Parts: sequence; structure tokens; C-alpha cells
Amino acid sequence: MGLLIRLAAAASTTLVLATAVHADEKVEYGEYLSGSCVTCHQLSGADNGIPAIVGWDAEAFVEVLLSYKTKERDNKAMQTIAIPLSKEEMEALAAYFATIKAKE
Repeated sequence: MGLLIRLAAAASTTLVLATAVHADEKVEYGEYLSGSCVTCHQLSGADNGIPAIVGWDAEAFVEVLLSYKTKERDNKAMQTIAIPLSKEEMEALAAYFATIKAKE
């Protein structure tokens, strides 16, 4: 019985660590992809006529990108950016921008 508990605990710990590594990789990939985003959107969170995208909920971020990709939202610049993105790329961008806090 004790062996089964230790094996279950080890498996659980491994899963948690693997998930954390995967999340870190997603954020790093998002940072890598963010170049076209930060050309217009400020990492500081400033909104100078272009909405801030830092600190967003990741799920909401992906939903907005998908709405540009499917042309539900009308903005030619954003459609041009979103259309070629895969869902994985959108999720990585969302993970990255969710980690950034707006500067006050």
C-alpha cells in the first residue's frame, strides 16, 4: 500500500512539473511571437489610441484573436495579423501577454 501511495505521489509531482515547464515554454514562445503585436500595442499598457493588451485573461485574448481571424470583428490590421495565426500561437501570445502587468 505504501509503495502505491509513493508511486502516485511521484506521478502527481511529475505531472505538476511537466505542466509548469509546458506553461513556461508557452510564455517563451508567445514572447518570441510578440514582435508584430508590440509594433503597435505598448508593453507598458499605455493606450494611445491602440488598446492595451497586457494583463488580459488568456482565454479572452484568444477569443478576441479568433474573432479577428474569422472576420467577426472588423479591423483590417488585426485581421491581417490574426488570420495566419494557429490556435497554438494565439494561446502562446495570450500566455505571454497575461504575464505582463501594465505600468502605472
